[in-house]
Amino acid sequence: MSIDKLRELTPKLKKREIIDEIGNTPTSFLEFVSNEVSSYNLNYTKTGITANISPRALTRWIEQGVVVINESDKGKTKRFNRLESIWIKIAVQLRKFGVSLEDLKYIRTQLFNYTVDGFSMFKFQVLQNILENPKYLIIDEDHEIGFYPYKNYATLSEKGYLYSHINIRFIDFIREEFPNNNLNLNFGIKDIDDNVEKVSLLFYLKTNDFEEMRITLSDGDIRLLSNSSELKKNKNLLSTIQNWEFENIKIQINDEAEFIIENYK
Repeated sequence: MSIDKLRELTPKLKKREIIDEIGNTPTSFLEFVSNEVSSYNLNYTKTGITANISPRALTRWIEQGVVVINESDKGKTKRFNRLESIWIKIAVQLRKFGVSLEDLKYIRTQLFNYTVDGFSMFKFQVLQNILENPKYLIIDEDHEIGFYPYKNYATLSEKGYLYSHINIRFIDFIREEFPNNNLNLNFGIKDIDDNVEKVSLLFYLKTNDFEEMRITLSDGDIRLLSNSSELKKNKNLLSTIQNWEFENIKIQINDEAEFIIENYK
């Protein structure tokens, strides 16, 4: 099959992959991908350029559609949301492997444009890497992409099933967008699959992307966290969160936004 023919079929194939992955994903996680909490953090929070790329090269990438920003953000210092910032860093890395701008645009198209009912595969994979198990982003010699959990990748590699490809450790580029992250910590929140608020709380505990977390216990006692790693030193409070035994949690994200979790028993 020719590369041109393969690229004609790719959107349909990718859509089928997305549908299959959605079908195996807990409802609470799917709700989180599209709710206002994840959207505020990944889609709406804007940053300046943090990748190692010159302004001239970045302008060219924007002109050629390798990088996409809103018209209202052009010329601003803070103009890239976190998803775009992660992609720019990946694209910079791929350029080191000799990937052309045309092929970068094709890779971007697969990551951002092959959606099902507006469901973004790139955002989905970013959140999966944060909340669940990290994956490799694989780009084969025809610049088709795929995501492989570490164990799956190791098994396929050991059996010699993988052809020549570029291997990107996806989580490394996510970490850079959350410099105070605690992604390596296991917070052990129970029964998370059916509760989107548990997923939301886990997201902020993992990214540590908040100014203050105010936890009101069932007896009215209030505990404050400025860093989620403090929970590892406070086993009783960690157990309270794991078992969902608090009254409410107020997460002060920044001066403009807060998120409140109410525990209705």
